[in-house]
Amino acid sequence: MRYGDVAVKTANKWSVPDNASEYTTLIYQQMNRTNEEALNHEGRIYRHLAHVEGVLKPLEISDTEIRMPYVSYRSLDRYLSANAAIVNNTQHLRWFRNAAEIIFRVHRQRVLIADIAARNFLVNADLSLQLCDFSESVIIPVEHALDEFISEDSLSMKSDIARFGSMLYEIVSGRRYEFYVTSEIEADLDDGESKTYRQWPTSEKFPDTTDVFLGDVIRKCWLRDGFCSMDDVCVALYCAHVPGEEETDAM
Repeated sequence: MRYGDVAVKTANKWSVPDNASEYTTLIYQQMNRTNEEALNHEGRIYRHLAHVEGVLKPLEISDTEIRMPYVSYRSLDRYLSANAAIVNNTQHLRWFRNAAEIIFRVHRQRVLIADIAARNFLVNADLSLQLCDFSESVIIPVEHALDEFISEDSLSMKSDIARFGSMLYEIVSGRRYEFYVTSEIEADLDDGESKTYRQWPTSEKFPDTTDVFLGDVIRKCWLRDGFCSMDDVCVALYCAHVPGEEETDAM
């Protein structure tokens, strides 16, 4: 919800249908509790990341809502959709570097983001980015090494890197590809643009990125033995360039 220059996020509340059975009532109540817990969890993540540059700074966090400044340019995916004809790869590269730096800073605070996507980066008036939405994020316990930790939901630094690669791929190619890895399934699942694998996929399962801008960077984000940290990704992006364009070119 938006109130002037303030965006307000609340937990989804499901109204119990009239004449609902006791079982149905319990299900709805459980869903509401789960949504409230998710909002409180996200509030804790925002507090944990309060001083991280590039993370959206809430105006107020309570048990019932998170109040945030409204960003007029809205999310990166919407900005790209509205301005596709004038956004070139030079601007793409600037955004990718900016986003990678933000994720790197978040990882340094021992937080796995999970839902890395263009819809969760907000575009400021100067075209810099802010990261938002930490409803699925996880704080890595201090007793675990960052590069070795895997959550109960199979989240890890490497899974964040892979999701970042998928975000880049969708922006530059216009095609969506993302995957998840969990040992809890008996066989790999293929749901069109989204895949779920029992083990980390091998290279032949990835889309061909040969003729895609930053294709090598994207592929190394996906490969199990590719980039191991967002620091590696940042270095690769700052070494990259746009073929046929000067880096100082404007959008």
